[in-house]
Amino acid sequence: MLEWQARDFAALDRAWIELAALSGRRRRPGTEPPAYRRAYLERPRGHSKTFDTAVQVAWILMAAQRPLRGLCAAADREQGLLVRDSLSRLARRNKSVLSGLAFRATRVLNPRSDSRIDFVSSDVASSWGHDPDFVICDELCHWPKAEMWQSLVSSAAKRPHCVLLVLSNAGSGRGWQWDVREAARQDRDWYFSTLAGPQAPWITAEHLAEQQRLLPRAIYERLWLNIWQHSDGEFVTLAEAEACCDPVRTIQERGRPQYSYVAAIDYAEKHDLTVGCLCHREGDRVIVDRMDVVRPTPLRATPVQWVSDWIERIARGFRSVQFVVDDYQLVGVVQQLERRHRIRRFSFQAGKGNHALALLLRRLIVERQLAWYPQCGSVNGAEPERDDLETELASLLLRQTAGGHVRIDHLADGRHHDDRSFALGAACLELLSGAIGEDFLEVQAPRGDGGFAM
Repeated sequence: MLEWQARDFAALDRAWIELAALSGRRRRPGTEPPAYRRAYLERPRGHSKTFDTAVQVAWILMAAQRPLRGLCAAADREQGLLVRDSLSRLARRNKSVLSGLAFRATRVLNPRSDSRIDFVSSDVASSWGHDPDFVICDELCHWPKAEMWQSLVSSAAKRPHCVLLVLSNAGSGRGWQWDVREAARQDRDWYFSTLAGPQAPWITAEHLAEQQRLLPRAIYERLWLNIWQHSDGEFVTLAEAEACCDPVRTIQERGRPQYSYVAAIDYAEKHDLTVGCLCHREGDRVIVDRMDVVRPTPLRATPVQWVSDWIERIARGFRSVQFVVDDYQLVGVVQQLERRHRIRRFSFQAGKGNHALALLLRRLIVERQLAWYPQCGSVNGAEPERDDLETELASLLLRQTAGGHVRIDHLADGRHHDDRSFALGAACLELLSGAIGEDFLEVQAPRGDGGFAM
């Protein structure tokens, strides 16, 4: 047993022992330190999360002096049964101590004490209404929705002696799983453990080198180095986005006469960000002069007047500005202002326009033909957690439409957005119109033989 395994086992020993002996009764003040009944273990892939958990489950099922009920939950059925499979291997190899365990399709039990553990997947309805004595949440970072977690953590609170163990790799994004991790890390009643990179001697340097060659960088860092990612880098990685930041550039208040400017506005009243993005071209590079962002609140929507005021302010400070707005969102503003300003209508939801936008924006970033100032697109009044253009770009997803086009999208979790990226992409499309050429990638329908045409 390695040092970090021993440390994690020891942290939960007292809680398991008290649970087995039904000594969940209150301690006398000043006798012993409290037992950790909550634990969050974050380990890289291949670091015995499942096996070590199976050892603890096997012990509690055999040592319990009364009927105990346990739950092991995972994102899907296959993952959920990994702990059961490890229990089965343990029982086969340790018949002298584990022969009393009986195995069913989704349950392992000890008929002598009537203690058992049930294995459930992401069927939320099946996880409500339980009154468990211990709960295992396996690979929490892969759970698609928070409902099952909410049902299990609330079930664990029903019994004061209930042991709750969360197992996870490092995840991606800043959604509800990140919130759970950070809450556990900062709560003194939780035992939180994380390993910085691979530390298991059975994982060789040759194996890691192979994985690094085969996997995208963000996936490799998350799985094997145990580094939490801003995203899985489906559109661009955070490193690729950060490479476009020019530290000597600053947000601009006034334009220069030798340049023509394009300003794109993506407006959202209640739920998403409203973004105004101003750019110009220097040689083969697109320069972001400013990106202004407004976030609505539950009590205050973003007024359409913000868009009108922003357009007027940009028109005063910068000469020769072409404005690009979404006609669907801002038809009234367009009709009001297009008599005084050059305004082009662009549908931010149209398939072919989004396809061109996604391809162009990614190419400009990867080839470093885009440049912006530090903290570009930071949200006004944002929390200390980083939230700017670069982190948004790194969190984007790529979707393919039925017609073979691609578009950028974001996680629908209330935390992630794509508005800054759309505004920037629309500005780049307008600024480089006529210089883009034909699409370098076209996705066609599958051939009859199951192959693909490109």
